Order: sequence, then C-alpha cells, then structure tokens
Amino acid sequence: MSFAQPSYLWALLGLLVPIAIHLWSKKEAKTIKIGSVQLLSESKSRQSSSIQLNEWWLLLLRMAIISLITLVMAKPQWQSKVNNSKLTYIVEPEFAKNEKFMARFNDLQADQEIRLLQSGLPINNIEYTNSEDFRSADYWSLASEMDALQTDSIIVFSNGYAKGLKGARPETNHDINWIVLDSTQIVEMPLLAYQKEKNIILFTANNSPVASKIATKNIELGDVYQLTSNGDSLQVLSSNSNSTKIPLIQQPALEVSLIYADSLSADKRYITAALAALSTYLNREIKVESSLDNEVLKNKESDLTIWLSTKPALVSARKKLVFKNDTISNALIIKGEDENTFYITERITTENAVSGRLTENLLSILDVNKEVKELQAKADIRSVTEADLKTNFIENKASKTHKASWSLNPYLWVVLLVLLIVERFVAYKRTQ
Repeated sequence: MSFAQPSYLWALLGLLVPIAIHLWSKKEAKTIKIGSVQLLSESKSRQSSSIQLNEWWLLLLRMAIISLITLVMAKPQWQSKVNNSKLTYIVEPEFAKNEKFMARFNDLQADQEIRLLQSGLPINNIEYTNSEDFRSADYWSLASEMDALQTDSIIVFSNGYAKGLKGARPETNHDINWIVLDSTQIVEMPLLAYQKEKNIILFTANNSPVASKIATKNIELGDVYQLTSNGDSLQVLSSNSNSTKIPLIQQPALEVSLIYADSLSADKRYITAALAALSTYLNREIKVESSLDNEVLKNKESDLTIWLSTKPALVSARKKLVFKNDTISNALIIKGEDENTFYITERITTENAVSGRLTENLLSILDVNKEVKELQAKADIRSVTEADLKTNFIENKASKTHKASWSLNPYLWVVLLVLLIVERFVAYKRTQ
C-alpha cells in the first residue's frame, strides 16, 4: 500500500487530542443533601468500572475517526503487479472523432491501447467522445492520472491548449511523450450579440494557436442572422451552411451615481468628462446622476457609485469607487479589499488623468463586456509547445515493474460513516 499525499500523515499527531481530553475531563461530583445516610446502600464498584469502560470505547472510536480522516486525506492506494501494456496512446476527444486521424491506429497491436485525454482516461469509445468539452482539459491533473496506468510508454496527441496548464507541474514516474498537433488555421466563432434599441452588435472571437482576438460589427437581421422564436437568441448561419445559436443580450444604459463634496468638484468634472468619452467609445449611454454628499439620504442601486468625499462612503453600493488619499501609492486608482471596491488615491489633475489612465481604469471597473470575456476564455485555442507540457520525470530505479493502483478512499468513507454513527450512539448512551 502507498499514499498519494503522504505529507498528510503528520495529522496523525491529532490522536493526542482525544487522549488529552479523555485524561483531563473529569465529571464533577454532584452534591445531594439528605437527612440521614442510614438507609443508603453501598454503591458497587462494578458500576464505576462500567462507566470507565464506556469512556474507553468512546476514546478508541474518536481516535479511529481521526485516523480515518487522516488516511482519506493521504489517499491510500493498494498496489498489485499486473501485465503492462507496452504502449498507450492518449488522444484528445476531438481527434477521436476524426476518422482520418484515427486511421493511423488501424494496425494497433494486442499489447497497445488507445485512451481519451479526459477525466478517467477512458478506453477510446464513441460513447465517451461527447461526454465533456475537450477545451476544458486540465493537463497536469490528467498527467497525474496517466502515472497510474499499467503501461511501459505513453504517447499523448494533444492540441496543447495554454489554458490547460493549471497549477504546479507534477512529478511522474512515466516519461510522458507529448505531441502537439499545431494548426495555423484561424477559427472564427460567434460569441454573443448585444441589442440596443434596433441596433445589434455581434462579437466574434478570432482564435489561432498564437492569438485570441475579439471583433465587433453591426449586423442586420436577414438570411444570415435570424432571431429565435423567443427573441433571446440569435441564429448565425456560417459560410459552410452550419448554424450557430448565440445569446442575444439587451443592453440597457449604464447608471452611475456620483456623490461629491464641494471641495472635490474639480475631480467630479474630470470623471464626468471621462465617462462621456467612454459613452462615445462604447456607443452606449451612460447616465450620470450627480449629487452633493450632504444631500444623499440613502444609496441608489446603480452599476457604479463614485464617492468623492471625505465622509464615510455608503456600504450598500454594489460596485464603488471611493476617494481615499494615499501618498504611498504610485497609481491613481487601486483595487480595494474586495472585487467591488476601488480607491482614487489622489486629487485628479490634467496630468495624472492622462498618466494615471483615468478613462481606461473606469472602463475596467465598469466591466461592460464581462459576458464576452467569459465566452472568449472558453473559446481560447492558444497553444503551448511539447516542452511546456513535459512533467518532472523521476525515474524509479528501485523497480522497473509497474503496479496497478486502486484507491481505498471509497471504502474508507463507508467505514468512517459507520464509526461516526457508532460514536454518536455511544456518546448518547454515556450521557444517560
């Protein structure tokens, strides 16, 4: 038996906790006032020892529970010797659908196998190829799964998407050979469309292995672009007659509440001008409602609240930009303690409005195209090289024989559940 995370075994020191509690916690004797002791019989020592035995059972149960929790975190694996495959091919589910690509494996030998590059590394089968989005693969996690395969060699055919490199580079006992099938083709993918009154703006991702860009254009409904029956989606017909359904989002005006003090009225003018420039750039109305800080009674829900005052800002704002003088900061606008709070660190002037990128910072805070960025991240196909995908290979010199590993965690969870129930039952009986 081995452990995937042996460092968690240090948690076994926690066994000292129930032992300490058992030794130190003693029930205080209850004093009962009686008139005479003549009619009282002697208590049997057997009853006292029974209570003591009950407490020992409770102690052992709690120690067993802590031990099992530690083992679950350490991920024990049972290993046994098996007959290994000489060679294992692992391919992206996208490639498994391509008959021309899979034709190279027609002469596969009996001691070779093909698996899919997705969670669980299933044997290649048509029923698995549509089970998940192949662009969401986590290569490092899958490499750790490959290390448990009973095989002598592993060759992986992959797109090598850059977003598939998540976390730290793992250590493996298999020298995994990655082959990245690079493509210079630029893929155009409609993401979504924004509708403002009668105007419709289409956002399209132009993706390639080296770049990911967004293009926008105004469109008109017709043969290529058609509204769905419920009106919340757009049907896009491509040049190869394939139809793609994308969301159609109604784009209302942005609402900004600007609260200011008389002493910061000059700063208000700079921000108002920056918001007007953004409105022109985005081709979207930005409604700015200005008011003095002594006129505000309650917070109005808006897309952004700008607080230009030394008075405490209203805490109910969803997203807020607050004036807070900071002589140490080198930036005009900095991020606050949470994702919805930002600070203006100094008085705004003509010079720092330009050097501090006031307009660009306001655009970033408003986050007007959040949906587009999320869809673009999913459609991103930028790739990395084989060297970037290489794991930290550690050769096992002690033994060249590979072993099959089975996780014991499912069985440990069952035993842990039973022990928890028994422990609660014994603890309940102890209090009776």
